[in-house]
Amino acid sequence: MLNFLKLSRKFINGREPICLVLGNEACDLDSAVSALSLSYFYQHNHQHEEALKCRNFLPVLNIPKHDYPLKTEVRYLFQQLSLSEEYLTFRDELSMELMTRSQFVLVDHHNSPWSKQAIVVFDHRPRDETAALPLNCSIHLELVGSCCTLIAELMLKAGMTTVKEIEILKLLRSTIVLDTVNFSESAKRATAKDYEICCALEERLSAISQQETRKEVFDNLVKARSDVGSLTTFQLLRKDMKLISDTQSNKKIVFPGFPMLVQEFIKKPLAEEALKECARTTDSSVILLLGMHVDIDQENSVQRDLGLINIKDFQLFVIVKRKLETMSEPNLQLQQNNDCHFMEGCFFKQGNIKATRKHILPAVNQILNYSQ
Repeated sequence: MLNFLKLSRKFINGREPICLVLGNEACDLDSAVSALSLSYFYQHNHQHEEALKCRNFLPVLNIPKHDYPLKTEVRYLFQQLSLSEEYLTFRDELSMELMTRSQFVLVDHHNSPWSKQAIVVFDHRPRDETAALPLNCSIHLELVGSCCTLIAELMLKAGMTTVKEIEILKLLRSTIVLDTVNFSESAKRATAKDYEICCALEERLSAISQQETRKEVFDNLVKARSDVGSLTTFQLLRKDMKLISDTQSNKKIVFPGFPMLVQEFIKKPLAEEALKECARTTDSSVILLLGMHVDIDQENSVQRDLGLINIKDFQLFVIVKRKLETMSEPNLQLQQNNDCHFMEGCFFKQGNIKATRKHILPAVNQILNYSQ
């Protein structure tokens, strides 16, 4: 893997046609590992029908390089496998000229500013009908717990499970374990396919070398994800952030996600100032905070909460609040905290812990455009 990453960086300043394998702008572990693994798969498997359209593949982490230290669990796992930052490629290292002339493979998302140039999509979200994908784009959407499950399935079917691929197999297995909350029954994130693919990866890995247990993998990644003591309050907002906007007036809603409950975040020093700065730098009208706490000492039990804060569009704030409270697919099972009045926002405990940002964001995106 390291040699592949070193060689792929030559494409940044080259003139030959390339395909950029791009994760989503949150750049969580699933997104980052999917981009690296699928790039490797295509680069070394030119017989694959979709890879015939291009010969050179460059994995891209969809964040500025200076934000990489915020991705604590990504950095931790990559360092464990000696994947140095200097061999990774970040979005701001690519010129606009390179991006506009390149084809794209989108992983862990499918609605992107680059959707029109996509030749392949791998995602584990429901289809977003607003995504402007070409008619000839090969689309692989399946509602599994981790996008890495879909990439690992490709690797396994192609027999790419030798010592040469050991780092990739470890990356994929670790990500699936984290995304499914180590197959926790209470979290309800895993599907039968996630379990089947994880078991198949473990079977191949056990034949190559001794492996950590799933619990060890999960606990270490949760600790790394929660290791935010060195981050400022503003950096914590940027750690796992997505932004959506409407198609007409460019109203924006920012979605920061936390490895802690929202109620913990808003108690932090300078939380209000950081939220105002986040809204200013993203030009957002409303902020939707999404919190999650995993208790590894209580059988990986999961708690979720959210907060909605108006910045400069009270009407949009009210519409989003109503949508969150009345969503049916899935029902968030919200319980409002009437005692919390931080920044005059609305704060909720989320009873449906299975519902994540990938379920909430499309619903809010729809009303953001409809509200015009």
